[in-house]
Amino acid sequence: MAEITINDADLQVLKGKIVLMTGGSSGIGLATANLLLSLGATVVNGDLNPPPDLPSQNYTYIPTNVTSWDSLLSLFTKTLSQHKTIDHVFANAGIRPSTDYVNLLTSSAGEPLEPNHLTLDVNLKGCINTSSLALHYFQKQTPPQNGGNYSLVLTCSPSSYARFRAADYGISKHGVLGLLRGLVPVTFPALPIRVNALCPGWTPTALTLQSHYAGVQVNLSSPENNAKAAVLLMADEKRHGHMVLSVGNEYKEVEEAVLLAAMTPEVRGQTLSEDEICAQVIANSMREAAEAETQAQVQAQA
Repeated sequence: MAEITINDADLQVLKGKIVLMTGGSSGIGLATANLLLSLGATVVNGDLNPPPDLPSQNYTYIPTNVTSWDSLLSLFTKTLSQHKTIDHVFANAGIRPSTDYVNLLTSSAGEPLEPNHLTLDVNLKGCINTSSLALHYFQKQTPPQNGGNYSLVLTCSPSSYARFRAADYGISKHGVLGLLRGLVPVTFPALPIRVNALCPGWTPTALTLQSHYAGVQVNLSSPENNAKAAVLLMADEKRHGHMVLSVGNEYKEVEEAVLLAAMTPEVRGQTLSEDEICAQVIANSMREAAEAETQAQVQAQA
């Protein structure tokens, strides 16, 4: 397992950078905003709720509903109008579990009602749309100078890879890990865009209060320690496709070093990776489609 030491000096490169984040008004997002500001970065926070007063002219709050495409689009366009560029995006907005798939609510007639999908909409759909807009606007910008790159940081969770009885939350975070894995092969180095994920352990925030952990044997993290991992993923230009687990005062890279490493060719029954197979299948299907189109054109001209 790849253990990580985060030194304050490692984060100084973010001075003067423009960071757009969602869910920055409380918890891990707020701690990350505070850390970025202390490093001299400029922060634009899109959140439904306003943040506490942050005494910095380098901070902007834009009311944002991540379940709305138009609201997210406005967040990006307003940020670009004000700052002309975006260097890093932190797709962090999230809420607690909101439904129970086992015990459905019923109507007055006793009929089962469709489960509430709000957690999926915020945690997964909101993350997908934030990421898609980030990738769109990163590609429209001039590539960073001196071989640098832009970065996108997603917020995963240990529930991204573990059994987790709060099913809608676990599903949403499994999906965010899937998003990371889907974007990594098609971004850096072909594009100057790195994609990584923060994986915060159990952390007292607005989602789970300190009192909720009474009598529970758990190694708690703090928003401030999680923020260091999020900022490291922005700052370290060598990191791409990583997921940093932050538990207590310790940090570990667990995506490449643990999760993917466990799926050896012997386990998978394949010599090529699933992505390598996918790429070759797509190439073959596109070649066959092009050949069929060429043949149809020849026949039409005959």
